[in-house]
Amino acid sequence: MVVYSFHQNNSGGYYTEPAKNILVKNARDESHATELALGAGMYFNGVADGSDCSCCGDRWYGCAGEIDNLENAIADAIELDFGDKSMPAYIVVDGGHITADIAVDAGDRL
Repeated sequence: MVVYSFHQNNSGGYYTEPAKNILVKNARDESHATELALGAGMYFNGVADGSDCSCCGDRWYGCAGEIDNLENAIADAIELDFGDKSMPAYIVVDGGHITADIAVDAGDRL
């Protein structure tokens, strides 16, 4: 099972809901994964729309990567968390539904 990973840029010095990383499993392809991530709260063109900082750049970009399994995707999301607990490290989206509790530290697992 491929897991698609989307990472949030700390635009304007803060993160926004739903989490710093959106992990999408069981998507048909990258396009479908992007559609599911958008449904979970990701958005594009934040600078142009005025919701993101123009000097920091857009908050979300396209798919950051394809990871071979959920455990590795979670480990990657936690590694990118850098210990900042102002926003949850990740959510898991499966078929448009958030299916995992949000990790708040490296000890959390599904």
